[in-house]
Amino acid sequence: MRTRLNIRPDHSEHYQSSGTKSSKRKGGDDAFTGPTKRRRTNNRTDNVQITADVVRAAARNDESGTEVMRLLLDRNGADFPITQEIVRLIAKSFGKEVMTLLLDQRGADFQVTADVVKAAAENWKNVLITEEIVRLIAKTFGKEVMILLLNRRGVDVRITANVVKAAAENWRNGTEVMTVLLDRRSADVQITADVVMAASCNNESGTEVMALLLDRHGADVPITEEIVRLIAQAFGKGMMTLLLDRCGDVQITTDIVRAAAKNWRHGTGVMTVLLDQRSADVPITEEIITAGVVKAAAGNFLRTEVMTVLLDRRSADFPVTEEIITANVVKAAAENLRSGTEVMTVLLDRRSADFPITEEIITAGVVKAAAGNFLRTEVMTVLLDRRSADFPVTEEIITANVVKAAAENLRSGTEVMTVLLDRRSADFPITEEIVRAIAKEFGKEGMMLLMTLLIDQRSTDVPITEEIVRLIRKEFGKEGIKLLLNRRSTDVQITADMVMAVAGNSESGKELTTLLLNRRIADVVITEEI
Repeated sequence: MRTRLNIRPDHSEHYQSSGTKSSKRKGGDDAFTGPTKRRRTNNRTDNVQITADVVRAAARNDESGTEVMRLLLDRNGADFPITQEIVRLIAKSFGKEVMTLLLDQRGADFQVTADVVKAAAENWKNVLITEEIVRLIAKTFGKEVMILLLNRRGVDVRITANVVKAAAENWRNGTEVMTVLLDRRSADVQITADVVMAASCNNESGTEVMALLLDRHGADVPITEEIVRLIAQAFGKGMMTLLLDRCGDVQITTDIVRAAAKNWRHGTGVMTVLLDQRSADVPITEEIITAGVVKAAAGNFLRTEVMTVLLDRRSADFPVTEEIITANVVKAAAENLRSGTEVMTVLLDRRSADFPITEEIITAGVVKAAAGNFLRTEVMTVLLDRRSADFPVTEEIITANVVKAAAENLRSGTEVMTVLLDRRSADFPITEEIVRAIAKEFGKEGMMLLMTLLIDQRSTDVPITEEIVRLIRKEFGKEGIKLLLNRRSTDVQITADMVMAVAGNSESGKELTTLLLNRRIADVVITEEI
């Protein structure tokens, strides 16, 4: 009689350890019933899709609905397609734990809309109203959502400085949200430097927000110098007028006037208000209108009127002296990319009666700044046009550094140098250092133009040394040598090195050698080496 062996997978240890006898199970497959069921249950949980109906069903489950949703989100939170309806239902029906889990797992995949916020506000028992939630509502939504939040959860809503700042940043509904905060929670609304900065960056409703804050809170809120400075730099004359009217104890300091001078959009109006109202309240002294203020006005690249206002109002109220209009001020005007010409013209037009334009003021640094002003060649023209009667332009002013600055001027360097060379003849000598700088710093096209202009206008004054000849020959080859031989052949020193270089030129040696022999045959020494 044969013994039949029943071969099964070796799970005997598992069942023996659990106290289950294999002989009592019917068939080998039944030995796996327990584990299989557990694995199948897990697989089914992984495949459950979280839909709006599932969320509603869990919400109706008073005893364990929260646990069900927490389990579903924990197992499937990263996989299900999230909709605004699901987010709204969760916000309305569940508490902080479920919403926190949803935000942690899928916060980047949905927007917190007005409907979501309303749903959360209606869920007053479960949702914890944090500062972040209030801040988000103040920054993103209109007055209706804020009113709903205050109506439903007013006791739990804290109006902090961050919430007020968020309302000031609300570009679409900032004014109406701030009105709600002031109407309902006026004692909690504080005007800080951060709030003013936020409003200044709000191009849509920032001015209205600040006007509202000053109108409602102007007498009660301490306005610091920092806040006044921010208003002077970022807002218009209406805001500054309102500030001075509401806050009579505001002190106008140098920093505030300087901030107004830097106000590229509304500087003229703000400066006018400050100067108009100074007689009764604002002392505008020479100490306040310092070189820094005038420099700020000169560097205000969009508004030339600021400088005009300062100079127009100076005669009766404060002196504009040589100590105020310094080289740094004129340099700031020269570096003003958009309106430097106009500012420089104003400075030069208004200076004669009130302050001297000296050589100390028009320094090499100023001319260099004008040469490097890559958008405006007119700045240099204005400087040179006005110099003859008022200040000297000397060799110490037009230096190699000025030429280098013009060479670095990518857009209009050649034009700037042309202006310099056109206007220089009566005023300053052409030195070897400047010629060397032109030959070295400019590209081939610019160098040829400038050297031609230089030699044509001041042929006898341009030093053509052996070093300059070598530099021109190295940088510009045939064209440079032809220029020198055609325009200054008698001044070019013919050396053995030059003859060898001309004769050895692979592209145009014959042409250059012929030109050299035609112009200076008596000076060409044919050596054994050549």
